[in-house]
Amino acid sequence: MNYCLYKLQFDSPVHFGPSDTALSLYSSEEHFCADTLFSALCHSALSLGGSAQVEALCRWAREGTLLLSDGLLWQREQLYLPKPCWNGKFSEELPTRQRKALKALNWVPVSQFAAFTASLHGGDAYNASQQSEIGRHTEVERARVSRQQEDTEPYYVGAFAFSEDTGLYVLAGCGTEEQQSTVAKLLDGLGWTGIGGKVSSGYGKFHVAQTIPLSGACTGDARRLYDQLNDGVAPHQLLLTTSLPREDELDAVMEHACCQVVRRGGFVQPGVASSTAQKKQTQYFLAAGAVLEQRFSGDLFNVGGSGATPVFRYAKPMFLGVEI
Repeated sequence: MNYCLYKLQFDSPVHFGPSDTALSLYSSEEHFCADTLFSALCHSALSLGGSAQVEALCRWAREGTLLLSDGLLWQREQLYLPKPCWNGKFSEELPTRQRKALKALNWVPVSQFAAFTASLHGGDAYNASQQSEIGRHTEVERARVSRQQEDTEPYYVGAFAFSEDTGLYVLAGCGTEEQQSTVAKLLDGLGWTGIGGKVSSGYGKFHVAQTIPLSGACTGDARRLYDQLNDGVAPHQLLLTTSLPREDELDAVMEHACCQVVRRGGFVQPGVASSTAQKKQTQYFLAAGAVLEQRFSGDLFNVGGSGATPVFRYAKPMFLGVEI
């Protein structure tokens, strides 16, 4: 498996609506999940290469020769990982401000991950306040125009605007050079249309600021990621992809797992499986940051209901071997 890191720099605010609330239009998360990315890549593939390209993406994902991470934070030269889901045992009571900062922490620098995990076992307390502001949440007022000549009504869209020199990176694992070339081309095309919600209003546009092939020749954070991506025998496996084990994997994976569960829902866009938007089947995934004792394969789940055209939700995981 060849891994490549794509640093996405956003040219407009983003709208990544949380899937655990009925009011997802009015707020935005700071990152996207891999199933959102895969769905967006499929739409990009349909535009650039037709249905054959979409079928190829689904086949690669199902076979496990195409793996994607969630959108993960980068800031300047620093790469971050999702904070591991782990119950820490601190050697002393932390000051209130430091305890709150640690609780609110979502990201840990790759270079400081070992120091963070050491603090969970009673080592020196991790300074969670050292991370710079990554962006700001906003609400944008828009107007809903009625076709029945009713009064125009305002509504609000939640958005997130990244700070300068801050964005999200994606890790993509590919089995062949053809797959790697295809993913790079689709990401470039997706940047023009945008990712997330409200892309027709200009949200979610980005460009690939840097592409870093991961190999033994890498240095710094990239080398750490390369080594850990290929470490399937480490005592703990950090989940980088919001995903779900197959039913036959579930019992073994969940034994001694430390994780949070998130709801994945949404709607099928009109024109994909029907002429109107239809609700996808709701599932509950393990959130990125879960700490497991073994890796799992996951699947590509058909969540389109009874429609004639299958609608797939991506749930293939990517892991880092770590010690916690």
